[in-house]
Amino acid sequence: MSRRSFSDDALWGNVAENPAGLDPDSLLEGLTEPQRQAVIQRGGPLLVVAGAGSGKTRVLTRRIAHLLASGDARSHEIMAITFTNKAADEMRRRVVDLVGEDAKNMWVSTFHSACLRMLRAHAEVLGYQRGFTIYDAGDAESAVERIMKELNLDTKRVSPRSVAAAISAAKNEMLSAERYGDAGHAEDPHHRRIAEIYRLYEARLKLANAMDFDDLLLNAVAMLRADAAVLASYQQRFRYLLVDEFQDTNGVQNELVMMLAAQHRNLCVVGDSDQSIYRFRAADVRNILQFEQRFPDADVILLEQNFRSTQTILDAANAVIAKNASRHAKNLFTDHGAGERIRLYRAGDEYDEGRWIATELRRARTEAGVEWNQMAVFYRTNAQSRVLEEEMLRAGIPYRVISGMRFYDRKEIKTALAYARLVVNPRDEASARRVINEPKRGIGEAAQAKLGIYAAENSLSFAEAAHYGAAAGLSAKALSGAERFAFTMDELRALANDLTPREMIDAIVRETGMGDALRAENSDEAISRLENLGELASAAAQYDTLMDFVERMALVADSDQLDGGAGAISLMTMHVAKGLEFPLVVITGLEETIFPHRRALSDEAELEEERRLCYVGLTRAMRHLILTHAWSRTMWGQRTDALPSRFLQEIPPELVHDLSSSLPMRRATFSSDEDGFVGRGSDFTSGKAFGTGTAPPVRSTGAENLGLRVGERVVHDRYGRGVVTRVDGSGSHARASVNFDDHGTKQLVLAMTPLRRASGS
Repeated sequence: MSRRSFSDDALWGNVAENPAGLDPDSLLEGLTEPQRQAVIQRGGPLLVVAGAGSGKTRVLTRRIAHLLASGDARSHEIMAITFTNKAADEMRRRVVDLVGEDAKNMWVSTFHSACLRMLRAHAEVLGYQRGFTIYDAGDAESAVERIMKELNLDTKRVSPRSVAAAISAAKNEMLSAERYGDAGHAEDPHHRRIAEIYRLYEARLKLANAMDFDDLLLNAVAMLRADAAVLASYQQRFRYLLVDEFQDTNGVQNELVMMLAAQHRNLCVVGDSDQSIYRFRAADVRNILQFEQRFPDADVILLEQNFRSTQTILDAANAVIAKNASRHAKNLFTDHGAGERIRLYRAGDEYDEGRWIATELRRARTEAGVEWNQMAVFYRTNAQSRVLEEEMLRAGIPYRVISGMRFYDRKEIKTALAYARLVVNPRDEASARRVINEPKRGIGEAAQAKLGIYAAENSLSFAEAAHYGAAAGLSAKALSGAERFAFTMDELRALANDLTPREMIDAIVRETGMGDALRAENSDEAISRLENLGELASAAAQYDTLMDFVERMALVADSDQLDGGAGAISLMTMHVAKGLEFPLVVITGLEETIFPHRRALSDEAELEEERRLCYVGLTRAMRHLILTHAWSRTMWGQRTDALPSRFLQEIPPELVHDLSSSLPMRRATFSSDEDGFVGRGSDFTSGKAFGTGTAPPVRSTGAENLGLRVGERVVHDRYGRGVVTRVDGSGSHARASVNFDDHGTKQLVLAMTPLRRASGS
């Protein structure tokens, strides 16, 4: 690692006039010494390791402005690359504000926009016309589907979306169709077939003078490799290249950057290996970790001062991320003071967790003065939002789901609920029309119109008309689909007589083909949708009849939607939270298999990514940080015990105010003046809440002291009577399996379970 002395880094090389007559030194005012060094560095590669909240955008914009104001570069000689159009526009605006209108001549754009600009100018190098079309994801999927049908492939067994995703992943790894077929897949029939589709897909794109979104990057690199003169022109032009969020680059993006910077080598990359959380999008953290190997003479500057969070929050984040091996070592610090200890709540289950969070957030607003729009609740998977949303609704707290749909607005949830409504009410035309061709059965709009006419003429419901497809005049393909739909609905209605609501949701997912279609797609989005359907099954488990469940879901999904405006709490996944900050943050579901996700438990690289995701979540909080986990959680309708996340164990205990002690307990009931939200400057160590009192001990149900034995009859406040089938542990760690007469077997942590012996036992 080369760490140069910056005392001799004078503003040399006066190649351009100062466009606004600005004093370069004025651009250094208010910067810390590391920030200042990052702004004035000249002469070779620079890696700025920018910790969370360390002011990296300020450094980038000041560096660009300083290049212009010092005369070291003209605006057209600078290329700055970011990952979003919003970030690019903001960077350009800030530089224009600093040095004037001349800065508008810079190339400040996303990777894709920069590549598109180069390809439009030189498309003929690759045999394209300059007016080539850009295929979006839907266009690409449709093209793949057409090819699969021409090859007589079953698009239900292997979905076109999954094939398109595989092709996209290959392109991000810079694998051509030929290389993909040879890359260790020669003996794999599935990959050989994808390689064949990939080759045909590329040929179709070329024939149509079209590129897909991934091609913009891949073809830009191919163009620069193919024409040395074009490459040289861009290398000569861009004397200074700056790349933001370098930890999020993939292989193609990294190669593009290296090619463009090869001549002048004035490459500045800014990023943080600890915030690389997009591996599922092909981001490769090795790009930033190996930067110094690629450039042994690179200057490395650490930005470790955080301007966002309290030291307690930073100490927790530092402790968690320190467990990762693949990272640039650094230690975030702040001048904001220690602040409050982190609040930890150990919930009985996800409903207890949601209720406690809602109560705590309302208390934070009334007693600490934190506004709704200054609060955020993070979760690892979208499925977790369902209970949180319901508890916010019950508590009358305005909320909005950021960068995602509300749970009950998601397509797969609406589809499954429509099937459930149709089971309960066979004459529900709206539900029948929603699901008759979902998953795809070849019953298009024309066929549905014929069924609608036949139903009206024969006084039938729309769903009943599916039994008479031939009489309605359906084509052979639509007729086959209508018959499958009618048979499926008859089968589901027969099952409804014997299955619980949870089992019915499982049956709907299974019998309609929804589950098979998502599993065949095998994408991250499909896995998330399956998890959402599992969460819907968990919701159904709380009801006695399918009709009760359907009615309640209609109320939650429609009439109870609250204002989603700015005066609302933000609910989002941890991935969405990157780049944001809030005075108050709650991170929920800190349990093994939830966070870290179960997929990471057997893969060290995945586990490190999960730990980075935790680090990102923790460092979004400015003043107040709350962590929660549940001792049991319902997944796919089955309640299971849950272990606290290893990330909780990695936070030093002196930083945490454990509201539930270390024992698995039910939620304590506190009076409003006992357990307030700890406000600014209060002391978690003493347990004081706004100076009004101390948090009392958590109360147990006492069921762990009953001395239960296998075979004993017991009564649960909610599940009624049952028989004990297993007992494990003792004291606060005692657990029991109970087979309830009306609710089946439940796994219970006794200390938090309202359980007692049945009379006469």
